[in-house]
Amino acid sequence: MKTVRPVYIDRIGHASALGLSASMAAEAWLADKKAVSRRELPDACYPWFALPLPETDWTARTRRALGLINAELAAGLSPLPFSGLPLFVGSSALATGAVEAHARAGGADTAAFDDLAGFSGEICAAFDIETEPYLYSTSCTSGFAALEAAAMLIGHGEIDEALVLGAEFGCDTTLAGFASLGLLAREENSEGLILGEAVAGLRLTTQAAAWRIAACRLGTDGYSVTSPTPDGRVIAANIAAALDDAGLAANDIDLIKPHRSRMSSTDEPEEVALELLFGSRRPPEITFKRRLGHTLGASGPAELTILLALLDMPAAQARYGQPRRLLFNLVGFGGSTATVIIERYRETGEKI
Repeated sequence: MKTVRPVYIDRIGHASALGLSASMAAEAWLADKKAVSRRELPDACYPWFALPLPETDWTARTRRALGLINAELAAGLSPLPFSGLPLFVGSSALATGAVEAHARAGGADTAAFDDLAGFSGEICAAFDIETEPYLYSTSCTSGFAALEAAAMLIGHGEIDEALVLGAEFGCDTTLAGFASLGLLAREENSEGLILGEAVAGLRLTTQAAAWRIAACRLGTDGYSVTSPTPDGRVIAANIAAALDDAGLAANDIDLIKPHRSRMSSTDEPEEVALELLFGSRRPPEITFKRRLGHTLGASGPAELTILLALLDMPAAQARYGQPRRLLFNLVGFGGSTATVIIERYRETGEKI
C-alpha cells in the first residue's frame, strides 16, 4: 500500500475478553489477567475467551458490543458522528451465530437466511450509518483487509475518513470446524488454538494524529489451506514489501507484534521469516493471544487497539519505552498474510 496522502488513526474502540474498552483491556493485559471460560460442543468442551457480557442471545450480544464500540469511538463528539462515514468491516463468521440461533429456535428456511444482510444491518444500525458497509472475510486477516481498503481509498484521495471494524462473535460452526481439523487446544496450556470473541474499531482520517499507517500489505501463501510454507519465505516477502512501502529498513522497527497463534504450523514459519529479516537485531516483541484468545477476523483491529492503548500508559512505557515504529504481522487460513506498519507522529504530523 503506497499512498499519496498520509493516513492517521485518530480514535479507537475495543471490546474483548480482556475488557470492554481499549484502556480496560490494556490494563488487564498489564496486570497479567485473563478470563478463560469453556464452550461446549456436542462431543467436547473447549477453552474459550468470551466477551464479558450478560446477554446470551447472539443478536443481543452483538448489539451490546457494537454499542460499546460506538460509544468509545464517539466519546466527546457531536451526535451521530459516524452517520456519513464509509464503513469497512472484517469478519470470518459474519452473522453465522444468528443463523444458528434462528435454527435452534425452530426457524424455518434456514438455508435462505441471509447472514450478510443481517450482519450489515446490525452494524449499520449500531453506528447510525445508512449506506451499506464494505465487508471483508479473508480468515484471520479480515480486519486488516478492511483496514487496507479504507487506508488505500483515503491515501489516494477517494475519501477523507473511514470507520474500520473487526468483529468476531461466537458461533458453534466456527468452533466445530476448527475442532474437526484437530486444531483446538483441549486445555488452556496445551498447544492449539483457543478461540475468542472481540470487536474493535478505528477511525481513519487525513488529519494528523498520534499514529500514522505507514504501510498495510496483504499477501497470499498457497502452500496449504491451514498453514504457510514452512521455510517462511512468503511471510518474509510480505513483511519486506510492507517495509519497502513504508520506506523503512528492518532495523527501523522498534517493536514487533507477531501472529503467535499457539500452533507450530504457523508460528514456526513466522519465526523463520522474522529471523531472515531481522537476524540477531530482532526488536522486542509483544503478543496478545494467550490472554485475549485468537479472535480470527477481528484479530488485527482487536490486537492493534490494545497495543495503541498500552503504549499510552506509563506502566507499558516503562517496559517497552516509546517505540516509534511498530510492525504488526498476521498469518491466516487459506494462505492469507497481512503486515501493517504503524508510525508514531506528533500532533502536528511531524515524525518523531
